[in-house]
Amino acid sequence: MSRPNTRRSTESGADTQYGAVQDPNPSRMAARAQSVKAAGRGAMSGTSATTYWSVDKWGIPSQPQQATRRSGTLPAHGSIPTPPAEVFDGLNDLEDKMRATLSALASFNEDERMILLRQCRHEEACAAQAAQPIPPGLLNTHQFRHMWRSLGVKLSREQAAAMFLRHGCDVQGLLPYEVFAAKLQGSPARLLALEPEQKGPYKASGGGWGFKGKILYRYCRKPVFPPSTWDGTLAAVSAKPPKAGLILEWVYGYNGKHNTAPNAFYTANQKIVYFVAALGIVYDPANHTQQFFQGHDDDISCLALHPGHALVATGQVASALDGSADSPFLYVWDATLSPPTSVQRIDFPAEGGSSSRLIVAMAFAPDGERLVVVTGDNRHTVAVYKWRNKQLLNQGVGHNGQPPQVYGVVFNHFVAKQGAGGGAAAVTSMFVTYGVKHIKFWVSTVDAAGKEVYSTSQGKFKGAVKADVMSAIFMPSQWLVTGSPSGELLVWDALPSRPTYGCCCQVVAAHGPGTKMPSVHDGQPVLQGVRCLALRCNNTELLSAGSDGKIIIWDITGVQLGRVLQTVQFQDPAEPSP
Repeated sequence: MSRPNTRRSTESGADTQYGAVQDPNPSRMAARAQSVKAAGRGAMSGTSATTYWSVDKWGIPSQPQQATRRSGTLPAHGSIPTPPAEVFDGLNDLEDKMRATLSALASFNEDERMILLRQCRHEEACAAQAAQPIPPGLLNTHQFRHMWRSLGVKLSREQAAAMFLRHGCDVQGLLPYEVFAAKLQGSPARLLALEPEQKGPYKASGGGWGFKGKILYRYCRKPVFPPSTWDGTLAAVSAKPPKAGLILEWVYGYNGKHNTAPNAFYTANQKIVYFVAALGIVYDPANHTQQFFQGHDDDISCLALHPGHALVATGQVASALDGSADSPFLYVWDATLSPPTSVQRIDFPAEGGSSSRLIVAMAFAPDGERLVVVTGDNRHTVAVYKWRNKQLLNQGVGHNGQPPQVYGVVFNHFVAKQGAGGGAAAVTSMFVTYGVKHIKFWVSTVDAAGKEVYSTSQGKFKGAVKADVMSAIFMPSQWLVTGSPSGELLVWDALPSRPTYGCCCQVVAAHGPGTKMPSVHDGQPVLQGVRCLALRCNNTELLSAGSDGKIIIWDITGVQLGRVLQTVQFQDPAEPSP
């Protein structure tokens, strides 16, 4: 006796199946009917398994495969066994072979999809003639394999099961062949859109490393896909930190191009201290070794050497690691220890909604107890600290404008040697801040109450061209020498008791303009002039270094700048020796 045909219950929207695929459990049939109604209201979410699915035809698609596909293994549904994970890895190549086979059979009157649907309907008709009908539009794995074998493509049971689970099957393990045909012949972009989704990267814990679908990142406008050769076991290995680490051995380069103040010094033990990126570096030229101070978390912007030549202060830009980028800080550290060790840290948090941005320049006082710090706010605030206990002694405006407007800070180391006449005897310390078309004198005195008081005065260029001040240094005779972008040396009166105090009194032709370099403000080529000034030979000689590649040694044993003792011309490292 033949088995009755399949009957669809249009009232409930559920598929009632008889014969070999009959579900005799009435409660499960009722649950399926309720699920179909719910799916018709909102279960069609556009995922890979439901894009082409018709709930009215086939009921709700199998849901567990959507969640477990991401882990690389899929559960069995109905009579479909769970294939190994490596079977899924080969499905793309298998589908390419299927498309190539259909393309070879296609003609002007019948395209690839028509051929595939014709073969599926033929399998469906053969099942009906053999009295083994299933609901219309559905195939089981045996029919699916037989259909492809007739087209010349052989599939294993595991491959057929994987195809069913990948493209969507109903709760009884049957594949709607119209869904499969639409997906197989979809455009590459459409096929990518049908891939399962995962939000966020692979997790260090919890598995799921075998997922090969779309991955959605918060900061990426479009989804990304793992490589076709992706091996999830590699992610499992990298989820744990490696036992081995990296040790910093050597830092190449020197950060001098974009700095405006001196940033390389000799220490007390004849080592050279400088900085690159966020590292303070102590270089031993005798042994060709480096040691590193690693307390900073962003680029160092300036460096100052303590009068004792053992301690170093380094200031940095405000770090963006915490997302704020508004609180720069400085470290004072001992460059003679191994490794270099922090002594003090001073932070500069934002105040009143205004960020300090970075530490622009610093200098230690001759006694080593005070530290002048210029921050990168629009006022270029100049702060004087007793740095050992972080006591703020004075605060004032350095220069208004977008940083850096102040290029450097230089102390007068010869204040104690002033004569006792006039008001100069009351001066306890003096320093200048210099930069974009300005120089500013800062003088501290002690009032009647014994309190330290600071006063300021702007330098007057007088007959000199008002230009950027590139460098500065005090001479023992209480004159200040500064370098200009065009290569001249300007001599300023630095004795408060004289009427010409704070004025440029002499312009000396010294260096050529040299090669233009990018400006620290807008990157446009500008002259750099005299970038460095230093004293030597017990403060009897002045060295000036310019962008023309010359070092000039001057006699300063007199009252003002004297004659040239020697000129040294440096060659570009790329030029051949004469």
